[in-house]
Amino acid sequence: MTPVLDASVFIAAISPAERHHGRARRLFDSHPDTEPFLVPDLFRVEVVAGLTRRGEPAAFVDTVDAVIRGPRFHSRPLDGVLLDRTVLVARTARLRAYDAVYVALALLADAPILTLDEEVVQRSSASFAELRVFGS
Repeated sequence: MTPVLDASVFIAAISPAERHHGRARRLFDSHPDTEPFLVPDLFRVEVVAGLTRRGEPAAFVDTVDAVIRGPRFHSRPLDGVLLDRTVLVARTARLRAYDAVYVALALLADAPILTLDEEVVQRSSASFAELRVFGS
């Protein structure tokens, strides 16, 4: 099983100062090291931007960026199919654009999504019964 990993879970898992660090770390670590996570291309931008905005040292951000580009993360481009599903998810579940991308990717891949975002869980679960969510 290759789950879709929400960028906010990854950021919280690698940042001990984050409020949900413990929960995020347990969720991240619950997935075997030998199996990849599925992420949209924008995952890399979200993580790097999030760490940079928090003032993390450049060397740390560079290391994390290299990890994201490694084999543990399978990145899916925001192509026409994913974009169309994202628009549908955003309209149906009334989600922010980046949240809708993760939900749409999980739906297209028939994969669970790992997220701690209660709004995403509530709105998308109510709209898409087939969505499997871990971490809420």
